[in-house]
Amino acid sequence: MVETKAIKIKHKSLFAGLVLLLLFFTTNIFAAEITFIASVNKNPVGTNEQFSITYTLNTQGSNFQAPTFRDFNVLSGPNQSTSMQFINGNMSQSVSFTYYLTANSEGTFRIDPATITVNGGKVKSNTLTINVVKSQKAQSGAQQQKSNDADAGISSNSVFLRVSVNKSSVYRGEALLATYKLYTKVNLVNYSIDKLPALNGFWSQELKMPQQLELTTENYNGEMYRVGIVKKVLLFPQQSGTLTIEPMEGSCIARIQTQRKRSNNPFDIFNDPFFNDPFFGSAQDVKVNVKSLPVKITVKDLPQENDNAFKGAIGSFSLQATTDNDKVKANDAINLKIKISGKGNLKLIDAPEVEVPTDFEKYDPKVSDNTNISESGVSGSKTFEYLLIPRHEGEYTIDPIKFTYFDLDKKQYEQLQSSAFKITVKGISGDASAAQSVATSQNKTDIKLLGKDISFIKTGKLTTKPATTFYLSGLYYLLVAIPFAALILLILYIRKRNRLAGDAEYMRSSRATKMAHKRLSIAKKMIDAKKDDAFYEEISKAIYGYASDKLNINFSEMTKENLRQKLINRNIPDALTERIIATIDLCELARYAPLTQNNNTQSIYTEAAAIITELENYLNK
Repeated sequence: MVETKAIKIKHKSLFAGLVLLLLFFTTNIFAAEITFIASVNKNPVGTNEQFSITYTLNTQGSNFQAPTFRDFNVLSGPNQSTSMQFINGNMSQSVSFTYYLTANSEGTFRIDPATITVNGGKVKSNTLTINVVKSQKAQSGAQQQKSNDADAGISSNSVFLRVSVNKSSVYRGEALLATYKLYTKVNLVNYSIDKLPALNGFWSQELKMPQQLELTTENYNGEMYRVGIVKKVLLFPQQSGTLTIEPMEGSCIARIQTQRKRSNNPFDIFNDPFFNDPFFGSAQDVKVNVKSLPVKITVKDLPQENDNAFKGAIGSFSLQATTDNDKVKANDAINLKIKISGKGNLKLIDAPEVEVPTDFEKYDPKVSDNTNISESGVSGSKTFEYLLIPRHEGEYTIDPIKFTYFDLDKKQYEQLQSSAFKITVKGISGDASAAQSVATSQNKTDIKLLGKDISFIKTGKLTTKPATTFYLSGLYYLLVAIPFAALILLILYIRKRNRLAGDAEYMRSSRATKMAHKRLSIAKKMIDAKKDDAFYEEISKAIYGYASDKLNINFSEMTKENLRQKLINRNIPDALTERIIATIDLCELARYAPLTQNNNTQSIYTEAAAIITELENYLNK
């Protein structure tokens, strides 16, 4: 029995050893079958030259982790693709991750391994050593890109960016629609806008677009393309002559299917056309740079117009002017509301002139607009509310409100005119009115006090209070000083108002900071409301508006190049100038290409506030 038990134990030990040995060899075999290889498409590479690194795994994996690429600029990636192959009748599947990079400086750089999880364990790729040499200048960047695209099988008419306009000849101030379209014959994985078009000489209004690029089919020059609208913008030319819509630049990641090469072996079953289907090939992601062509616009000047009521309005409009009250007391407020409705350059219309009697005080209007922006233009209404305060009683007349615009359909000027306003001002309001009421009722009060003018003599202990002298007391000096202080403040106010009325540049400069902080306050609210588009628009308006008012630049001439030159002329440090231009570019790019932006709105708000404060300090020196 003991011997039999020993034999059983020996057999069990032998069996366990065989199992462990089998598992060891099986594990090694499977481990040997797993390959995770890093490869580069060219080495050495030139500085600023695009190259790609691909990590290929011959099985399925998860949790891919790429190295940092700290010595390189990552243009795109990871771009994942999967391929299938048949080897000896067995199907195998592999997955690859591709990055597109550039190097800024020469030298030899090491790229650490990437990692991926396979069957619960981590697998590392090999390391790469990249030699970066000085870029060859014999071949331009454009030629190199064309060569790369050609190697990838992408011709110049396979993917391109095109801008079209609905009008090529317009009047100054007349709206035209510019549409940017992306045309492709190949599959696109992603696209981005790298450089926004310069719109010098135009005032622009962006149309809202879907977050995702929607592709439709279009016949262009006799060929069928899949087309996506990247951007639509309404343009209002602010000067006559020939203006240019500068190109928009972008980049796309195109996924190209590569077919399996045919062998010369007539017995190779993979020479069958069935296996030339792209399904059995591999996919390659290629970056393609796209750039639209510039478009020339002929801008005609408006006919000569001597009417001072013309404020640059172009389109078709109607006028409505009303007051909330035509019978008031002196010092009571009157609201005069002027509403201009129609279609045209509503957002650029200035307030109509309002002539009031000399006994009226007029304040700057409150402006509000209710507009709708569409491909056909801007429509809706713009309202100007004037606050008027009559100072003396009497019968007054406010002259009719006149509004002149250029009718695009009739090709002539049209003038709209409201009726005159008759205002009756009676008495006075406030404390003076109350005093007058007391004076008129004095007799009744006196009658009520009759019989109360004799009082009984009070008995008891007599107490007296020390007499106080008002003359030469602190209150006396305070009351004497108040009129003189009020007179000085009144003189300063009148001098400032006269200066503002006679010096438009000083008026704009004095209100610049106030308006900029108002815009920043609105932008702060947009952060809390998570309205990113409105936030970037308000930040851009705050910087542009402050610079326009402070540097006395006409809005129609407000371009980044002009702004940069004005800042240089005012000896603003180059570092601050570049921060201003960079912030403006960031806001514009975030508004027009939200898919490519991932910015911290709070940091942008802080930067904009700091820029305006620093610029204020330099300009006030």
